[in-house]
Amino acid sequence: MTVRDRYHLLSSVVRIANSTQLSHPARLKSLARFMAATFKCSVTFYLQDEAQRYLTSCVSSTGPATIVNCQIPVGEGIAGLCALEKAVVRRATASSHPDEINGGNADETVAIPIMAGSELYGVVSFGLRAGKVLSVDDQAIRAEMLTVAAGIIEMVRLGEENDKKLKELASLYRVSNTMLSTIRLNKLIHLILTVLTSGPAPFFDRAMLFLINERAGIMQGMLGVDSETTVDLFKPAAEEGDLLSSRWDIADEDMSRQRDSAFSRQVRESRLPLDKSLNMASRAVLEKRLIYVPGAASDKRVDREFVRRFGITSFATAPLLAKERIVGVVIVDNPVHGKPLHQDDLRFLQLFMNQAGMAIENSMLYDRIEDTNRSLRETQEQLIQGERLATIGEMAARIAHELKGPLVSIGGFARRLEKKLPTDSAEWQYAETIVVEVIRLEKMLTDILSFSRKAIICYTSCNITDIVESALAIAGPAMEQGNIRVCKHFPSKTISFLGDCQQLKQVFINLFLNAQEAMKGGGQLDITIAPTSLNGGDAVSVKVADTGGGIPLEALNNIFNPFFTTKETGTGLGLPIANRIITNHGGKLLVINQPGTGVEFTALLPLKL
Repeated sequence: MTVRDRYHLLSSVVRIANSTQLSHPARLKSLARFMAATFKCSVTFYLQDEAQRYLTSCVSSTGPATIVNCQIPVGEGIAGLCALEKAVVRRATASSHPDEINGGNADETVAIPIMAGSELYGVVSFGLRAGKVLSVDDQAIRAEMLTVAAGIIEMVRLGEENDKKLKELASLYRVSNTMLSTIRLNKLIHLILTVLTSGPAPFFDRAMLFLINERAGIMQGMLGVDSETTVDLFKPAAEEGDLLSSRWDIADEDMSRQRDSAFSRQVRESRLPLDKSLNMASRAVLEKRLIYVPGAASDKRVDREFVRRFGITSFATAPLLAKERIVGVVIVDNPVHGKPLHQDDLRFLQLFMNQAGMAIENSMLYDRIEDTNRSLRETQEQLIQGERLATIGEMAARIAHELKGPLVSIGGFARRLEKKLPTDSAEWQYAETIVVEVIRLEKMLTDILSFSRKAIICYTSCNITDIVESALAIAGPAMEQGNIRVCKHFPSKTISFLGDCQQLKQVFINLFLNAQEAMKGGGQLDITIAPTSLNGGDAVSVKVADTGGGIPLEALNNIFNPFFTTKETGTGLGLPIANRIITNHGGKLLVINQPGTGVEFTALLPLKL
């Protein structure tokens, strides 16, 4: 080859390298074709990844005009062996890795490292026919071309890095807008995992979210999105082309499919103990930092069952912080492509999780504000209702007070007429009806006045047994008449305390009469007095149990509400009055209902104020 020919070849190579009309990958493609035409063989450039573990992309004189993804481990195949040894390797094409391009009719492959100083940029392989040997001039011009190729590859690598950083920045920008566009926590979670796994070149193949349950001491799996269930996030039509407001969105049906997928169900069925000695996800949570595990199979700090269940070889786990409080952890890995996680991937994941954490914090804050507003509205409604009831109560008390005088007069005159009339006359029956109804109305008015009157307790020394016996003496005749057997279980030792004996007596009268009315066909009333404790202090309990069939379930929640009754002649104030008297004494009135059997009321009273 003459000097002039050599000059023309190198000039063509330089023009390709400096062409401003071609992208960096297109320049590499043009160089591969030029070299293939020059040396009468196929030419393929392989580019090495930053971790120097794989040849991850290639450009061939016989392939498409773009960079093609490949996955050739360093040390495997002809090109991988050349990258490992950083020396020329010549082998039959049978020694090639499946991802190597052999140039159609090539019988042998010569792989040459592309170096810049001591750094390996990639490998160029020549597909040769059997017995073909490059001349000395070919080898010299080839070496000069490879120097130019190294410069182009460096520009390709820089372009890829810039493209990747641009993609990260654009993603983070859209993530920020996306997270601010919704306050639905469920949607945020789907968006977070989908951003990490979507697109033609996803950041990760899989993403799993675990939320912390501090009370149970575990991390509960909530959602998993992988390459099969991820979706292409869309931008609302109104924002197409608007960079400043650009954001992503996800449809409800896509969220439903993700949630119901087999992978997501597997994640939801998983629980990790919140113990950093048992798994790396817990370590990330407790130490509040991102952790990368390059070799899950050999790392003793990982959960062996978790790794086995999901087929994990390497992964990264990042905590999800919401205002210095960690609410969960995201675990990502690449089981499909087997691509290792680079430092740039981890840096992006950390930045992304910071954005996601702020978004979740905003969502949780909004939920708390909504709960507070709801509580305020309910409290306001309760206050308004309370004011209405108070007004009604005052009015009822005044009316009851005004009616009591006339009722006494009506009852008195009715009794006088009743005494003067023959008992077998219709007039006597009318007078009797008036007397009975007046008595009922007087009791109702007495209960209303008692319930509406401000409670004043006159404290004296009380013997609980005496109070119960006194109340039983009043209710006893009705018990005997109703064929009710009373069984008393009283302590031999006196139990005394400070209280209002008359008010407490009214409590037990109400309880005994309620039991008597419940056992219309007869039955048994068990009364038990025993020492107990209440709020950490000494107390006494009085249990009143009947066999009247119990309280209907639909009425059980209303028995302490004023004016609620299931009796034909009841006022609905007996139990509310009893409950208020017990509460004013610092005690509690409890009920145990046994439908079909009976009901047991228990009055708990503290012995000391």
